[in-house]
Amino acid sequence: MLSDAHRRLRDATQADHQRLESRMNILARIATPDGRRALVERFHGLHTETEAALEPWLAELPGLDFEARRRAPRLARDLQVLGGQAPAAPADPIVVGGVGEALGRMYVLEGSTLGGRVIRRSLEAQGDGMAGLGFLDPYGDQVGERWRSFLAVIDGQACSAADTEAMVAGALAGFRHAELWLCEDPAHV
Repeated sequence: MLSDAHRRLRDATQADHQRLESRMNILARIATPDGRRALVERFHGLHTETEAALEPWLAELPGLDFEARRRAPRLARDLQVLGGQAPAAPADPIVVGGVGEALGRMYVLEGSTLGGRVIRRSLEAQGDGMAGLGFLDPYGDQVGERWRSFLAVIDGQACSAADTEAMVAGALAGFRHAELWLCEDPAHV
């Protein structure tokens, strides 16, 4: 059963989520070595920048285990496997205004672990490997448990309508930011 906060986040971001997913065209981009390397470089940039912006707000948040959820270190290892390089930091870094907004942005990153499992199964069905894509499935068989524990933190922090709306604003900003990093043509963001 969905909590009110989760329902609000899901409903408010549904169009952004679908747009990002369709614009990324991830399976086509990871089908070639160059495409895979380039996409992992972009994911590394997104996670490195976003996780640094979220850390002051979420590192000590009870129940979250922020450090264990970071994917930038895993992406750095994936880049080594693929022979890629970390992209330069953007000139205008993300500014996060509070815990609610930070959790909304984290909702985007954590939600992608569910999609990562789907991508993994698709690649395995095609006979493709996960070389350089370990970041897509960071929790393995624990993905459902990790998602539910994240949602429990969301629920615990959604003490008021204002808290929930801050999460929604953060999630919407997170999807737009992900598009800037991950889509080949970010002009439509």
